[in-house]
Amino acid sequence: MTPDDQVSHPTGRDILRTALGHAETVLNGRLQAAFALGSLAHGGFVAEVSDVDLALIVDRIDEDTGQAIETVRRHAVQDYAGSAHHALAERLSIFWSDWEHLSTGRPAGRFPATDRIDLLDSGVRLHGTDRRGACARPSHDDLLLDSATFGAAKCADPGHLRMLRDPGGLARQGARAVTKAVLLPVRLLYTVVTGALGRNDTAAHWYAAASSPSSALVTHAMRWRAQGIDDVTAAADLLGHELLPLYRHSLDRIRHDVAASGHSDLAARLTRLHATLA
Repeated sequence: MTPDDQVSHPTGRDILRTALGHAETVLNGRLQAAFALGSLAHGGFVAEVSDVDLALIVDRIDEDTGQAIETVRRHAVQDYAGSAHHALAERLSIFWSDWEHLSTGRPAGRFPATDRIDLLDSGVRLHGTDRRGACARPSHDDLLLDSATFGAAKCADPGHLRMLRDPGGLARQGARAVTKAVLLPVRLLYTVVTGALGRNDTAAHWYAAASSPSSALVTHAMRWRAQGIDDVTAAADLLGHELLPLYRHSLDRIRHDVAASGHSDLAARLTRLHATLA
């Protein structure tokens, strides 16, 4: 079995191979390694809702690297234009850095702490030399800060807030939009509390098992993720009752842990954002 045969979904695997081919061309000898990440690597991939996550490790990061990576992504997506798999290809997400920064743990490129954990624990090598054994593992505090900062940015986004306050409109967007909105705070909270990667299934089961607020919505979201939304009206009603309380509860607990870790400025920002979810 070759490494990319371990990737769980054939179309997702093909999209990764396409992107990898463009990366080798665009980066012109600079590509050191490539890995499948996310649910394609560790399981739970659902073609209708999941992203296609790829990690590219380059020889060094310079001012042109980001644009080169975006060119890789654009060309890979264009290859699927007009095909039945174009929507999935559009969900190609590329993380990138170099071995030097990954070994020291200093942020560089596009590689948040949670995705570095995914690389170290579950990444499937597609190309190049595997040097993960020399990489620094993000600390619990790294994961807390990344998750809390990302959650704060989402809750400060006017478009995201409008979506949360329009359950009917959200339900009509379908299973992908709904489940991403519902499971986002659950995954972030799981990582903040446990210091582990917040995979959809693990985080949802953990949240529901604790009889947390909005557990029914989280349980339904996992079913919708696998099977689609069969009753949009009922889904909108459940979202209307439980989505904002889910965000308030998760943000409050994240705020508590951030404050306890001594990050007072971020905790104050989360406090202000919590008030906007009333």
